[in-house]
Amino acid sequence: MIGMDNNKKAFLPFVLVFVSINLIALGFEVLMKTWHIDKWVVVGANTLLFLISLYNVYQHLKVVQQNNPHAMVRGVMGSTVLKLFVLGAAAFLYLYNAGEQKNINGLFIGMGLYILYTWMDVRVALLVKPQKKDGGN
Repeated sequence: MIGMDNNKKAFLPFVLVFVSINLIALGFEVLMKTWHIDKWVVVGANTLLFLISLYNVYQHLKVVQQNNPHAMVRGVMGSTVLKLFVLGAAAFLYLYNAGEQKNINGLFIGMGLYILYTWMDVRVALLVKPQKKDGGN
């Protein structure tokens, strides 16, 4: 069984990155406007990726309790594809509905955040270690 400390350690990097990116996006509004970046596009992409990543980490913590290494690989690959499809669909819907007001720079930052969250997701999945059934490590 995974202890509470491992759960906190698994979720903490995502919370820190989420809060940091949102503080930067909201705190440096004037600078972002000079670079033609819509802060709400960045905050929206960050929030979407954060929520998907929380779900993925939760799934990783459940899968690690099984003794099947293939389940862990499928979980990591599935989470990456899920994140890609959800972010791609969100970008498509945004571009379709935004019309002339679309913010391409914000979308590029969202793609960068996708890479960051995916890297963190895989890193956490690799660091989570199952505990042996006899209580040892």
